[in-house]
Amino acid sequence: MFKGQSSQPQETSESDSWYVNLGIQDAYDNIVKEAEDWRTKAQSGRKKGMFSFLSRKKSMIFVENEVAAPRLYKLKDDAVGDISFELTEVDEGGITIKTTYTSKARSLIQNLRAKMPASIPSAGPKVCPSCGKEMMPEFKMCPFCGAKLK
Repeated sequence: MFKGQSSQPQETSESDSWYVNLGIQDAYDNIVKEAEDWRTKAQSGRKKGMFSFLSRKKSMIFVENEVAAPRLYKLKDDAVGDISFELTEVDEGGITIKTTYTSKARSLIQNLRAKMPASIPSAGPKVCPSCGKEMMPEFKMCPFCGAKLK
């Protein structure tokens, strides 16, 4: 092993994205609240060693690493690694949440996702403004009356 090389394998990151029917601030607030719950549970569950006061390194338990509310929220944790959330508004309403995390944080992310109101926006049928007949959303011209569609 070379000097400076770690014997621990690098933890690979995973990512997940989903859509929620919430405003961006509400979704962001839900994520921050969940992270506070993770922090509280982790602090009560992680025992300090007998000589932990001698260590100069402060333990990182779901510490906010980067915040650009309400679009970006990043956390660092010694036990589960880095977790990041990127929130993007969707034109039709709602937002998408993209999260990147290590496999150690997978169950935390799955539980958060299960708590949020998830749904998929539908692109319903397009209706011709001239004749009122339904057609495929990608049509540029009505196949029934020939009217140009917006």
